[in-house]
Amino acid sequence: MQFEYINYGSSLIQGLKKDPLVLYIFSDYPLKNIQRKESKRNIFEPDPVYYTIDEFKNQAFRTDKIILSEAKRFISLYNHMKKEFLELNINNYFESIEFSDKFFKYYAELNKSLSIESIELEEWQKKYFQNFHKFKEKYDIHLAEKNYIPKDWIHSIENLDLSSFKKYKKIVFVDVINFTPLDKLVISKLEKFVEVVIRVQGEFGVFDEDNLELKDVYLPKIQKNEISILEVQDELELIGNLLDIMKIKNNMTNIFSPEADENEYSKIFPNNFMRGSFYTINDTKLFKFLSALNELVSSLEPRMNNLISINSFLSGIRVSEIQEYYKVEKKDMEYIYNQINWDYKYIGQEKNENISKIYLDILKIYKMKNIDAFIEYFNELLSLDMFREKIYLNFYDKLQEYMGYAKTTEIMLEEKDMDNCFRNGGDILKFLLQYFNGVEIIRNDKTEGKYLIKPMENCKVIQSRESIFINISIRHLPKMKRDSLYLTEKQKKENGFSYYEKERKEEKYRFYQNLLKNKFNTILYIKNENSGEAVSPLLSEVLNKYKINYLEKMIYSEDILERLLALKSNSIGQFSEAHLLKEKIDFKNGQMSLGAYDYEVLAKCEYRFYLSKICQLESFEKEDTLGLSLKFIGTYVHEVFEKLTDKMWKKILNISDYNISPEEVEELLYLSFHYNRKKIPLYLDNYFTQILIPRFTKNILKFYKEIEELYIEKKVKRIESEKNSKKEPLLKGEVEVTLGGRVDLVIETTTNNHIIDFKTGSKIDNQLDFYTIMLYGDESRAQKSIYNAFEGKLENQDKIKLTKELLKERLIDFFREETYLLSEKKSGCLYCEYEDICRKEF
Repeated sequence: MQFEYINYGSSLIQGLKKDPLVLYIFSDYPLKNIQRKESKRNIFEPDPVYYTIDEFKNQAFRTDKIILSEAKRFISLYNHMKKEFLELNINNYFESIEFSDKFFKYYAELNKSLSIESIELEEWQKKYFQNFHKFKEKYDIHLAEKNYIPKDWIHSIENLDLSSFKKYKKIVFVDVINFTPLDKLVISKLEKFVEVVIRVQGEFGVFDEDNLELKDVYLPKIQKNEISILEVQDELELIGNLLDIMKIKNNMTNIFSPEADENEYSKIFPNNFMRGSFYTINDTKLFKFLSALNELVSSLEPRMNNLISINSFLSGIRVSEIQEYYKVEKKDMEYIYNQINWDYKYIGQEKNENISKIYLDILKIYKMKNIDAFIEYFNELLSLDMFREKIYLNFYDKLQEYMGYAKTTEIMLEEKDMDNCFRNGGDILKFLLQYFNGVEIIRNDKTEGKYLIKPMENCKVIQSRESIFINISIRHLPKMKRDSLYLTEKQKKENGFSYYEKERKEEKYRFYQNLLKNKFNTILYIKNENSGEAVSPLLSEVLNKYKINYLEKMIYSEDILERLLALKSNSIGQFSEAHLLKEKIDFKNGQMSLGAYDYEVLAKCEYRFYLSKICQLESFEKEDTLGLSLKFIGTYVHEVFEKLTDKMWKKILNISDYNISPEEVEELLYLSFHYNRKKIPLYLDNYFTQILIPRFTKNILKFYKEIEELYIEKKVKRIESEKNSKKEPLLKGEVEVTLGGRVDLVIETTTNNHIIDFKTGSKIDNQLDFYTIMLYGDESRAQKSIYNAFEGKLENQDKIKLTKELLKERLIDFFREETYLLSEKKSGCLYCEYEDICRKEF
């Protein structure tokens, strides 16, 4: 075996001869393709064969078995091992994916490591690997019976076939630095009939020639490159300074990044940056539409007769593709927000026609039985202009191709097995979306004048004297890899698995390879203690050893934010004490009906009163409350009290009988519970039925017992609940003011009046005084009480907080003022829904 070392900065493909008897194996496609491009220059010499390392392995390991691709192997394992999955508390195919992924990965790595499963395990690991061994033993029998082999298990010693390489006199591995124990065995067998050469980058000593792995990755002693560094504090500064540098360099420099495929610069600055990653089916309207539908189907609640939680439904119809397809209008959204305002927690078939259509389509998908039904459904969608996006040149072809792959999986399963894997149409849709996920498609984009941020590994093959590297920070380099094999680093190293220290050396090698390729390099990285951003440790070694030119920031994020704030301040003015005049047209027909809550708002802030009462201005969007809303609990209790009083009032008046059985109260509470079923989250059923209903039953019975004690010896001439009462105008003039409101319970005897308010939450201080003035013309002409249905406590309100004179005086002052006054106290603005309108400052 021979080894060749190419200095950093020199080309890895220099001196590679065009010899058809030489096989060249490259580390990746970019390197292979640049060599192929170079070799085309001499058309009179025969072309050699070029492979990537992955292509070489696919030629070296062969099988005549039926290969199970990614999704098929997962389905095959789940379908055959369903009983064993249930023992692990894995109840469906999608829950099995994580376990299956680790299972297939472990045995793939085991094959590469040539280990015989003699790993000395710690106690905590044993249960995981016992499960793996149990599954493997049974699954191997199934694979043998069906003549199947999982795709990632092909690379194993029993499938090795090197006969196709005997026609070559030499095999050259170019820039391949990661050899597994299985790869080393392959090379040793190749050496028996062909010359093997390994070419790497760096000085002699960088590669361990005995063990075929990186040894000591270090920087050359003599610096041959100019390196400039710019430290920024956030992404905004990074992009601003990058654009400034590119402008200085006449837009001719290449930009590289370790996260080129992940950055969102093209979305934030579409005029400046091209998309770094390939377009995929995920980017299409169809995929986004189907993904939103999938989320909605997944939200169906079988225990609630397949209703959908209102939050999930709202999230779904906010997706632009759903809105476009179903032509969702303001009235449809308003319907949902009203349902939220009325405390509904679930959506089903509704009075709104469009909402019902969406819901019925979701049920239709839920009931689909096979992939053919989805093929028909997708073709219906693709017949619409909305989903025929011509900008994606091969989208339809790719979709049909992967639908075909999915169909072959269905054919592999019998109908019974299909039902075992997928519980409903929602599962089939989710499975199809997994097939489509990440499938690359071609988009016809305009790229002129835009920068493309390229992956770091591309730097070694791009001819240039100068490069810019961005995001060389600890968050992106070295890359954090999530372990999924349940093995410690020591176990991995001792048993031939890939381990962190080895992977770290490889990243370091690649970083130096890219950084030292060009004569001039500029590096931008983020350092910010608040966000945990810091310079990459790989770059730190460069900073410590080499001469660095530190650049000065030209763009500061504070400057950018100040410009944005200036734009905002131009469009949204600061608070000014603008006067809002009162006008006759504010009060329709010269009348104003005033409730207890209205008065409380008016007393605190006339401006808020104007917006809420007169304009009836409210937020269009409503947010669902978590759990049960206090408003609903209050309404629920009030409804039951009202029904009980309507049921009892005659016998109270006629024979002073206040008796009611616990069963009667409980029955009404349960009837109201079922009537309001869509307003109660399923997960609170036990709380409602086992805690709230027993508590309310007890406290309602207690209430009527206390009323009986108060009035058993008195003649009750009137007892009414939820009385909507109006009296003569309290105030006459240009505007007549009439008090109004619903009183929870009124009891009148021959000697006194009693107003009772039922509460499950907070109270308004002057509410009972207000109702007394409304009903009897004077605040002192009734006894006033609050009954807390949660606590089962009747509390009398003896202290008068609002008098008729004070009420009239405040209203006279209100009409005397020509403008609607703003609150003078900060407390008057607490929890005000109109703060963004008035913007009052204290």
